[in-house]
Amino acid sequence: MYAVLRFSLVALVVWGAAMPDPSAAATSAADSSQLVAAQLPHDPPLEAGALETAGQNLPVSVAYDATIASKYLFQGVDYSDGRTVVQPNLNFGFKQFSAGAWFNYQPDIEKLNEVDLTLKVGRDIALLSVAAGYLHLDYPNRPTWDPSQEVFLELGLSAPFNPTLSVHYDFDAGLGSYSTLGLSRKVAPLVTVGTNLFYQDHYYKTTGIPSAEFNVKTEIPFGAMTLTPSLSYFATWHNRDFRGDTAIPSTWFFSVNASR
Repeated sequence: MYAVLRFSLVALVVWGAAMPDPSAAATSAADSSQLVAAQLPHDPPLEAGALETAGQNLPVSVAYDATIASKYLFQGVDYSDGRTVVQPNLNFGFKQFSAGAWFNYQPDIEKLNEVDLTLKVGRDIALLSVAAGYLHLDYPNRPTWDPSQEVFLELGLSAPFNPTLSVHYDFDAGLGSYSTLGLSRKVAPLVTVGTNLFYQDHYYKTTGIPSAEFNVKTEIPFGAMTLTPSLSYFATWHNRDFRGDTAIPSTWFFSVNASR
């Protein structure tokens, strides 16, 4: 698995650097956003904000947003003991390349306890969206958590129910993979429903399906900003390593994302 993802990452970076920018044929940001059923902590959104430099319309963008969430859930696993979290996100893009920084801050203990740094290259091929990248995870103020590194591959198809697939391989502390299969559909001009099925393969020595997510979200224009409230239910059941003392409880999850 690691060899396949590493080869895919290297090939896509070389291909992206060698090929001309396909922006004329690329889908719009609004169409691309439909390819994501629900944002995950390790998959921070790139929403908004073209940057024009010195009057020149360069293919450079800056995107920034922040999420307030009822808890920090990763594939249904609670990383904040049910406490509210704040998750700012910053992304820089140049043509098909992007670099991002995502943070998790827990107000009840007044600590920043996760920083994710991402490098990614992506390309649209007709109706198919393809991206690959590298992710470095650091956990300040979590003394028992070791920093780690991942490579990942993301696929999205502009089609009915907008199927997406992401596969992350942790080649450091986690030494395993986790995947997300997503579907989403816009049921009203500003309302989207979606579902995500999560799977882990020897990720921190755990294999199985941690949960399935069902969510609904809407977009609310608010001055120069866009607010995106989202309500999810994470359904769980006993399977593989997620049983007995390691079983995950089903739970509700609420978040509001603000972007400009």
